[in-house]
Amino acid sequence: MEMGLKIGLALMMLFFVWRLWPAAKHQLKHGPKGDSNDWMTYAMLMGGVVVFVLILMKLV
Repeated sequence: MEMGLKIGLALMMLFFVWRLWPAAKHQLKHGPKGDSNDWMTYAMLMGGVVVFVLILMKLV
């Protein structure tokens, strides 16, 4: 990839982060908060995904 294209993509990514920062900040401040039950459900789902991937790796 040419250096100019890399620089252009990096500038575009920085522009997107700059434009989305106020919305993300507002959502973090005023958005819904998770309780311990929500985090336990998330942990169980991620654990299930890890186990599933490990099983798939063992089958190959």
